[in-house]
Amino acid sequence: MLKKFLPYMEKILQHTNEIFVIKDIKNNILFVNEKIRDYGYDPNLLVGKRYLSILSPKHKGKRFKKIVNSKTALNYEIELLRSDGTIVNVLASNSPIRDDDGNILYVVSTLADITSYKELQKKLVKSTYIDYLTGLYNIRYLDRRLNEEISRGKRKKEKVAIIMFDIDNFKKYNDHNGHEKGNKLLKSLGSIIRKNIREGVDLGFRFGGDEFLIIINQAEGKIVQEIACRIREKFLGLNCEGLDLSMGIEYYKEGCSIKNFMIEADKKVYMAKRSNEKVME
Repeated sequence: MLKKFLPYMEKILQHTNEIFVIKDIKNNILFVNEKIRDYGYDPNLLVGKRYLSILSPKHKGKRFKKIVNSKTALNYEIELLRSDGTIVNVLASNSPIRDDDGNILYVVSTLADITSYKELQKKLVKSTYIDYLTGLYNIRYLDRRLNEEISRGKRKKEKVAIIMFDIDNFKKYNDHNGHEKGNKLLKSLGSIIRKNIREGVDLGFRFGGDEFLIIINQAEGKIVQEIACRIREKFLGLNCEGLDLSMGIEYYKEGCSIKNFMIEADKKVYMAKRSNEKVME
C-alpha cells in the first residue's frame, strides 16, 4: 500500500502543516520542508547547518544525544527561533531511523507549533491562579508551586526559602479608613512585592486577607534577608501610620513536609510581631 504513495512522498512532506526535519547522528540538518519558510528561513540554506542553530540558546543537544544513544523516540517541548530572533513554542516528536542491523541512520523530527496553546494555558493559569487585587498568585497555586520549587531545588542542589508576612494592625486600619483604602494598600503592597523579587526566579503569593508569602529560589547567601528587608522598607515608605510588616523567613530542610515548612515560617511571623526585629530568620 505504501508503495503507491512513494512517488508523492516529497510533495506530502513539503506540504504538511508541520515542520519536518531529517538530521544526521551529529544533529546536522539534512532536509527540512517548506513549512520552515513561515518562520523566516530558506529550507535550502539550512541544509548542512546545526539543528541547534534554529533553537534558542537554552538548548544544548542533550536530549538529542539521549535519542541517539538509547535508540528510542523522544517527545518534548522546544523553543524554535524565528529568523528575526523571536521564540516560538514547539512540540518536537523525534524518532531514530535504523538500518537492518539496528544502526541509526537519521533522526526524523516533526515540529508542531503550540504557541497559541501555550498562550491559552497562560490565560487559564492567570484566571485561575492570580489574585485579582494584588496581581500575585493566590492560595490555589501555592502548594503546587512550592512542591515544584522544592523538587527543583533538590535536583539542582539549591536552597529554597519562604518569606511569610502580614500587615501589623491592618484590621484597625481597614475599619478606620474603609475597605476601599484597605484594598488600595493591599494593591500597593502587591506591586512592591512584584517589583522587588527576582523575575523568573522568585514567586509572590497572597494567601489570605493581608497575608503574603514569597518563594525564594537560589536562596544562597543573604539574598532572602535582602529581599525581605527591601520589601519592608518600600512598604514603610508608603507612610501609613501604625502599620508595619512582621516577616518570618524559613529555609527548606530535607524531609520536611510542606505543612511543617509553612508552620515554621508562621512561628517566626508570630515571633516578629512580639519583637523589635521585624524580619525574623
